[in-house]
Amino acid sequence: MTVEFRLEASYLPDDGDDHGSIELRLFNLSAAPVSGFVLAWAALTRAARDAEIAGGTLLRRVANFHEAAPPDGFELAPGAAWTFTVSGLTHTPRHRLDGPKSAYLTLADGTRPKVAVGDMLLAGGNDTGETKTVPEGRIEVPLSVIPWPAEVRVEATHETAPPIAAAPSSSTDDLGAVACIAGLAQRLHPAAEPPFVLATSATAVPLSIATDGTLAADGYRLDFAPDGIALRAGGAAGRDYGLITLAQIRHGALTDPARFALPSRGTITDAPRYAWRGCHLDVSRHFHSAATVTRLLDILAWNKMNAFQWHLTDDEGWRLEIAALPELTEIGAWRGADHTQVPQLGSGAATYGGFYARDEVRAIVAHAAGLHIDVVPEIDIPGHCTAVLHALPHLRDPNEPADSYRSIQGYPNNALNPAIPETYTFLETVFAEVAELFPSPYIHIGGDEVDASSWLASPLARDLMARENLKDAPELQAYFSRKAQAIVLGLGKKFAGWDEVADGGGVSPDDTLLVAWRQREKVAELVAGGYDVVASPGQAYYLDMVQASGWYEPATSWAGVSTPEGCYAYDPEAGLDPNAAGRLVGVQAGIWSEHLISRQLMNHMMFPRLGAIAEAGWTPATGRDWLRFAALSRLMPEL
Repeated sequence: MTVEFRLEASYLPDDGDDHGSIELRLFNLSAAPVSGFVLAWAALTRAARDAEIAGGTLLRRVANFHEAAPPDGFELAPGAAWTFTVSGLTHTPRHRLDGPKSAYLTLADGTRPKVAVGDMLLAGGNDTGETKTVPEGRIEVPLSVIPWPAEVRVEATHETAPPIAAAPSSSTDDLGAVACIAGLAQRLHPAAEPPFVLATSATAVPLSIATDGTLAADGYRLDFAPDGIALRAGGAAGRDYGLITLAQIRHGALTDPARFALPSRGTITDAPRYAWRGCHLDVSRHFHSAATVTRLLDILAWNKMNAFQWHLTDDEGWRLEIAALPELTEIGAWRGADHTQVPQLGSGAATYGGFYARDEVRAIVAHAAGLHIDVVPEIDIPGHCTAVLHALPHLRDPNEPADSYRSIQGYPNNALNPAIPETYTFLETVFAEVAELFPSPYIHIGGDEVDASSWLASPLARDLMARENLKDAPELQAYFSRKAQAIVLGLGKKFAGWDEVADGGGVSPDDTLLVAWRQREKVAELVAGGYDVVASPGQAYYLDMVQASGWYEPATSWAGVSTPEGCYAYDPEAGLDPNAAGRLVGVQAGIWSEHLISRQLMNHMMFPRLGAIAEAGWTPATGRDWLRFAALSRLMPEL
């Protein structure tokens, strides 16, 4: 493919400026000179409001989107480069993906050629050179299982890994379960031999399945003997988890017979540590197809994870079809040079985006339910609503000055206004359809990262604050959240949100679940406040955090470095009062998509840390072993 233009960037540290500057170079690789053009690019390292440009003029900045022009009369000759420097950055770039992810030109004739972009270079700075590392680990028990079971005893193993066949006496329901988990294994490992068969043979090990009321509904016991395997489970979930354990064991024995085997004598007794073993996926910053979401659900099931928080809306895009409000997807689901939403985070001039139609959602939810995964929809409000407000501009206060506040991501005036009655009509309409589409007991309302200056320039909001005796934006947000909570509860659902929902007076803890993400200490703080809590601290469980300190390690580091070992080692119960520990309902991985511009980057960032979080949610603290996990993680499937 011919490249006519290329943009390269270098970060220039400066002792006199905490954030330094970025030098950008636009190369003309075409056969003709160009002049009178405008360069647009998107980068997480943004020019601040008071930024200075040497060698050009900054024309516009919307969150991560920038437009700049060269000096008047400038002509970019073939083979030459336009070089300019941006000083005055919103934050210090620390890794190669912090620079431009996409770019395009708007030429004098209105055409928009694409500009190739390279990763940002580090010019003259200190680079530790560290990159993601996972040790070879060690294997002491010859089983390949993640998460590791609660109790394992292996006394003898088969010399080979014979097929496992459902016993002829199996019920139709149990045969269906065996076929379901065999299908799961085949989707994740299409080149491998299926773990189970339904037809018995002389070489197959028979598998009998029975219900055992003494076990938890999601618990199971496997008894291995030379003449067969007995699976006992407390319920359908426990039965399927036992089958997944067997499928992993046999896959390991077939893949690496020198280290792994199928037991011929021994027992596994197992049940999860926490009820909530979750994974969150942001599909707004970058749209992920229904096929990708389904594949992720399969991976979660293989890791015995049972909750999927689907982050369906954000500033960058609205991804859920709402029949009563088609504008949300007609306008809010797309961005590009000819759209209301400008390009961001790797998308360019061309139309970019997508959404999930209602039938797609139903199919995804049904697929998840068949794998014992609850799909929790997240509609992120009141902040992160740029896409909503573009689609439904009547939800703005017309007398609120434009750009009177900006979110931490740089979006101007991006929060739903609590003082506008139509705001609550909007919520009632959206939540009613969400409640119909998603059988989950929860609706997650986001509630994160509302700027402390939000609404303070809105006359309607100021009047409301005076009437309700609210002193600041957090208290006004709490007022809003309580109204949203009432709508959710009125639909027969439970209320979930990020940990900020407890700020400013918070909401009632009754039927409320909060996901603690800002600091590790938030878990204990929210538990002490009477909330049910899921631990998802960015410092350990956000999979978009870099896995090493080096410049060339991809991802971001606003919450620090989360190495695979550090992620595995995090103890969600640290600092908890033992008497209140029951309010910690589980753990959750966070997959944010700002940097997920390719499948390769997704896999690099997600694995093996997704499995580490799965093991934290399942395996007793005393049974966890980093070196064992490191060795076993290499056999786990990726996207």
